[in-house]
Amino acid sequence: MAERPRSGAELRRTDREEGLKLLYGAALDVARQEGRIPEGSALSFEHSQLERGRFKLRDVDDRTLASVTLHDARSMLAFRREVARQVLEKAKVSVNSANPGNFEKRQIRIQKPEVRAIAWAISTGRRVPMPVRRRLEPLVSVALLLCGVIPGAIYILRGRMKRKQYAEDLKGLVHRWRMMGKPDPADSFFALYHL
Repeated sequence: MAERPRSGAELRRTDREEGLKLLYGAALDVARQEGRIPEGSALSFEHSQLERGRFKLRDVDDRTLASVTLHDARSMLAFRREVARQVLEKAKVSVNSANPGNFEKRQIRIQKPEVRAIAWAISTGRRVPMPVRRRLEPLVSVALLLCGVIPGAIYILRGRMKRKQYAEDLKGLVHRWRMMGKPDPADSFFALYHL
């Protein structure tokens, strides 16, 4: 007997509210990277919403501070998913239904605070520090140093500054995670970001 096709709600890995929180976190990352959110803004998930292919980010007074295309938010969500996969790989966690209950959470709990904080932030739609991705840095540094000392030195200094900023952002995330009582990632983290 043929299986009946499942509806869109049954195909979802998480409920709509949780999915919107994840999309909200991704849209926030896009807006912050582009400098569209003023420092000290009190953004509100409850007031922010998805409208006509855009995620409108609003503050607690219901003022629109930024609007991010759904495409850009989904691209950032894909990046966050990749970061989540790296966290799971680092924790040597393979998510599958054969694992006993809470196995994955126990594996995450024994990781460094930075790994635990990133997993929590991704699962709850919070801001995630952007790791520095400069795979060709050694090669480019040598090439620029051969062209001239000044361009090479500037490139190397910029790389150092970006790594330092990432370390500071990660330290801030760990601090916020500790202030919240060191919570575990939401269950959806393991459902949405399995390897």
